[in-house]
Amino acid sequence: MGDNILFSLWNFQVSFVLLIEVISSILSFLCILFAVKEKIWTFPLGMVSTAMYFFVFFMQELYSSMTLQIMFFTFNAYGLYKWTHPSEKDATKADNTLAVTLLKLKGRVLTGTTIVVLTLIFGYVTSNLFKGEELEYNYTYIPLVFQKLYKYIFLYKVYIDAFILSASLVAQYLMAIKKLESWAIWFLVDIIATLFYFITVGWATGILYFVFIFTAVMGWIEWKKSMLRNR
Repeated sequence: MGDNILFSLWNFQVSFVLLIEVISSILSFLCILFAVKEKIWTFPLGMVSTAMYFFVFFMQELYSSMTLQIMFFTFNAYGLYKWTHPSEKDATKADNTLAVTLLKLKGRVLTGTTIVVLTLIFGYVTSNLFKGEELEYNYTYIPLVFQKLYKYIFLYKVYIDAFILSASLVAQYLMAIKKLESWAIWFLVDIIATLFYFITVGWATGILYFVFIFTAVMGWIEWKKSMLRNR
């Protein structure tokens, strides 16, 4: 898909899509920082960021990731309500907001199963729905030792994209209901997405997900502390 060059900065061309990607990356980073600290502003920022990323992924023809943004937007809206309006059966903090809790064993098994099933479904549907629209990639700039790895990534691009969609969707839902395990899933997603997005979307998104690896660790530590304090 075409993209217009807006301006050049030190001989570096800045396109419209790149500008949107950078802005949405910054908003996403702020969103995660607020989530780590259990601040409600994580959800409004997340809704704006996902709307912008929807456009970025559409331009890059990553349809699973594009669909993910719609679901992210929905779960951000749900989380905004859930954190401030916990039900009677939910664990709450002193300020009557939703508290961090753990999944039970049944919930963890269901979580893992859901990710696997959704990955297979989204991967199969996307690969068949958009069959024949494969993009060509230039491997010449990649060190020889990594070229085979990159080729495999592009070969299974649809299913990697589908896994990121499925696992992120589940992680975002668990975050909306404040389950500690959401950060463990984000950690796995961020590791895979760092390499994948760096070579399929752009450097801004790749760097963002690399930083997210560390914020996922921070999120786990902070939420665990919060859970222990609330107990």
